[in-house]
Amino acid sequence: MSTRNHNLGALWCACLFYLVTASSYADVPKNDMSNEKTQPSKPAPTSSPRVTVPQVVLPLPGSLDSVPLFNSNSPEIVLQPGVLLSTFPGDGKAHPEAHLNYPLQGRFDVFFHHITNASKIGPRTLYLGLLIGNLSEKKVHVELLNAVSYSTKPDSPFITLDPILDNKHGKHHAGPGDRVSLDQLRNKKQHGWHRRIGLDPGESKVVYQLPLRNGRTGALKIETDGPVYLASLAASAKEKSFGREQEPELAEWQEVLNLPLGQPRDKTPSVPGAPGVLIYGRVAGVSSGSSWQGYLTNDPDKSRLSLKPGESISFPISTITGGTHGTKQVQAAPMLVRYPDTAYLAHGNYGLLYDLTLPLYNDTDQESTAGICIQTPLKDWNKADSLQFFETPPDRIFFRGTVKFDWIDGRGKHHKKLIHLVQKQGQRSAPLIEIPLKPKEQVNLQCSLIYPADCTPPQVLTVTVNTAGSAGILPASN
Repeated sequence: MSTRNHNLGALWCACLFYLVTASSYADVPKNDMSNEKTQPSKPAPTSSPRVTVPQVVLPLPGSLDSVPLFNSNSPEIVLQPGVLLSTFPGDGKAHPEAHLNYPLQGRFDVFFHHITNASKIGPRTLYLGLLIGNLSEKKVHVELLNAVSYSTKPDSPFITLDPILDNKHGKHHAGPGDRVSLDQLRNKKQHGWHRRIGLDPGESKVVYQLPLRNGRTGALKIETDGPVYLASLAASAKEKSFGREQEPELAEWQEVLNLPLGQPRDKTPSVPGAPGVLIYGRVAGVSSGSSWQGYLTNDPDKSRLSLKPGESISFPISTITGGTHGTKQVQAAPMLVRYPDTAYLAHGNYGLLYDLTLPLYNDTDQESTAGICIQTPLKDWNKADSLQFFETPPDRIFFRGTVKFDWIDGRGKHHKKLIHLVQKQGQRSAPLIEIPLKPKEQVNLQCSLIYPADCTPPQVLTVTVNTAGSAGILPASN
């Protein structure tokens, strides 16, 4: 892909760098997935009283698909040129340990999320690039089914948003991970990408090269008719006359393949099952699975989600080791290949689609109303018969993103809702939508979200039932 020209005058560049990225660490919210006690659980740091809500918590039905995901998230902070993630062979490279030798073929996805600090990288802009290579003896055709990327500033700064917003028109987002997930959820195409790439035997090309001035997130869906190798790289812009910068060229990206792994490295993760402090680490490798398909039921024949008045049922989303809400279900995608100092699992499932069907069934002889919400209960409360929340959640945002609901009611009317959520640690939620159900009536609800970067898992999808109905935050209408 040849991106829009971002070259600026040297003085103007310096001013812009200072204004928008000198405080980039403050721009990017930090999650709590670096360190954690495993036994006993570490209480969340707040003085607010806790509220325990008795209810049923069930493992999320379904499973990950087998689509490989090229997942570049370590080092999170990039300060100099180098290899971020490479599946090329290490033979003949100056630093063979920087390459995982893992070809990709057919359908696979790409996800990347990195930040920088402009005050520490010198006068020239860092670029993120994706190099794709064909090492086979036949021509390979590459198709970008979808591709999108945004930076923190100016594309999607971390602005303050209301906790719940109707996002039908896709105007509400805060942070590049939020906006990337939103575009994907809406099947929105971003302009400026080469949709088809041809690779002759032995040929390599640049899929994208994008400036990294603060934070940047991106996601691609790719299909090929032959094996290819990928490398996520960081390179400095070239100097040009009159102090203007020039994007790196193919030859420079190929030279980066011989540099060592990007620095500084993130914390080395704990060995799975080891006692003591749990360090998750960040992801750099190829994980297995780009979507979770689930049919959410609670009856013996797994055909319905049977609901009774006064009942609350929750299904965790994006569970991780040390946080399963009593289900003992870890949804984090396994790694097919990884670097030794990076995460053993794709904790958080950044960029992963949750595509969930709820066959809501009124198992009574009276009318009832099903309310659906997303909540962020406390991770250290691992009991399947209840959830725990803060009475007054602290000012720590754990989830910001859009959730899509789609259903046809009993009268045959089609409803579609896109709702943007901002939730803090330990925050409850009233129903986002409410669906009336006649006695013995079933309505199939589709709930979809793409887990955004910079969120802190896990969350829960909760279904509540009452007979009188209540004033939902967003009523069930178009």
